[in-house]
This record gives sequence, C-alpha cells and structure tokens, in this order.
Amino acid sequence: MKTSEQNKQDLDVLFEKYVPDTLFHCAKAFKHIIPQVQISMVMSTCKLLENILNHNEIKSIEWVFVFACIWCIGGGFGEKDGKPYKQEFSNWWKDKKGKVIKFPGKGTVFDYYVDIENTKLEEWNKMSNSDVVSTIDTTKSIQNYTVPTVDTISAQYVMKQFIQINHCPILVGLAGCGKTQIIKGLLNELTGQSDDFIQQIVNFNFYTDANLLQLILEQQLEKKAGKTFAPVGKYKLIYFVDDMNMPATDPYDTQNAIALLRQHRDYEHWYDKNKLALKDIKNTQLIAAMNPTAGSFIVNPRLQRHFWLLAVGMPE
Repeated sequence: MKTSEQNKQDLDVLFEKYVPDTLFHCAKAFKHIIPQVQISMVMSTCKLLENILNHNEIKSIEWVFVFACIWCIGGGFGEKDGKPYKQEFSNWWKDKKGKVIKFPGKGTVFDYYVDIENTKLEEWNKMSNSDVVSTIDTTKSIQNYTVPTVDTISAQYVMKQFIQINHCPILVGLAGCGKTQIIKGLLNELTGQSDDFIQQIVNFNFYTDANLLQLILEQQLEKKAGKTFAPVGKYKLIYFVDDMNMPATDPYDTQNAIALLRQHRDYEHWYDKNKLALKDIKNTQLIAAMNPTAGSFIVNPRLQRHFWLLAVGMPE
C-alpha cells in the first residue's frame, strides 16, 4: 500500500499530465452552460479526490483522478448556442487524454464510473440502485422518489461525494429538465436513511432579499454557546436553494440575497441586524439549482466559485 507521501507525488504528476492542457483547451474550444472560473474547477477536482481517497483503498490513483477531472472540469458542459459541448468534450478527452484510461466507444465519458474495487470502468446503470436511491415505498406520493436513470444516478452519486466533504453542488438546466427532482430525491434519501442530516428548501423568486432570506435560513437554527448558531442537536442542515439566480438586481447590478449566501460561504457568519452582533453559523451545507435562461442568467462569481457545477440536459 502506498504512503501518503507517495500518493502526493503521484497526484503532482497527474495534475501536470491532465489539468493544465484540459483547462486551456476547454477555455479555448468549449463553453460551460454558465460562466465558470478555472480555480473553481480545480478546487472541485481536489475536493472530489479528497473524499474518494479518504473513504476507499485505491489500487491505481490515476483511475480516480481521471474520473474527478472529467466530472469537475467537464460536468458544466451542455448544449449551448446550438452546440453539444458535452459531446465535444467527451470526443476530445477520448482522443487526447484517453491513452492510459481508455473509455469504451459507446456513449460519452460521462456514462461511466470507476469501479474502485476492481479498477475498471462500468456503466452507471450497473451501480446498485440501493447505493443511489431509496427503495420505492408505494405508500408515498410519486413526488417523493426519483426514477433511477443514468443521469439521476450519476448526478446523485457525485453530489453525495461533495456533501460528505462540505462542498457545494449546483445543478443548472432548463425548466423541466429534472434538476430540482434530482436534488430532492437525494435529500430525501440522506434525511430518510441517516440521522446526520436535516433539510430545508428555500425557493428564490424576484422579490427575495437578504432580510427575508436571513429569516428563512434561521428557522431551523438554535443558539449554542456564545455567538454560535447551529441546527438542533448534532444534525447537519442542508439548505436547498432553488432558482438561485432569480432575485431582482439592484441599481448596482448586485443581488443582496446572493451576497448574504456568499458571506456565509466565505466566513460562516452573518449579522444580527437588530443587535448589530456577529452570528457564527455552523453545521450547514448549501445545494442549489438554477435556470440559466431566467432571472439574472448568471450568479455572482464570488459565490459561484464555491460550487461544483453540473449541467443537466433534458431527459431522453
């Protein structure tokens, strides 16, 4: 088994081998579904690698590294301006970067995950449904579960990796593509099968501002010691912010609700506006979804840099 120092040396080599060329080519040839800064993709790659390496015994680290690169750099590609950038990225990766880890000719690079135990690529539909979605309970409403498809299984699997390490996923796609249902399905699984999580859904609209948002976000928080606030008990509270880009912009072309979220992700605090005192907010996690053709179309890069971006296409 390799030591941590050997793994670090291997990662240094793999970063030089894959990341700079990929970032350079993607910036030149492809367009993400919404603008994305390169450091955000690198951060997401590191976070995904960190979580997988911490929870698995890896025989060949390059397989996992390739998987992380594809989903963190290429995950934000979809159809834009009439061009299928996701397919083009897949074709480029197979041609230029698929010399060592070779993907099958069938489908795209996003149709496969790494079977870590056997060190090989497998189709997502071979992953046990119990690993991704809850067993269907016919006594519940149809809205309470998500039909397992390649898109839902892959999205929920990668999102779960980021949630475990407190990194924020954001799903971006047109109305009706299923991004909200994918997230709700994952949240129902996490809160239903684990005593570690609780959830709160926050729906943004044109009139959402920082004052209203802060009241909503504090509904499930309680005061701990001093100026610290957190969910009840030892729970981790997952905020699902739907339609995150919808709040109206002010005369300075900013959105104060977005600024509040950014402040929390940067510093883990906001302010009590009555007492003008600091509130440290702990044990919370942020997941978001947005439609790039509505609202302000984009999100302030100072907030978006905290997110892993996944473009969700219309179901086939």
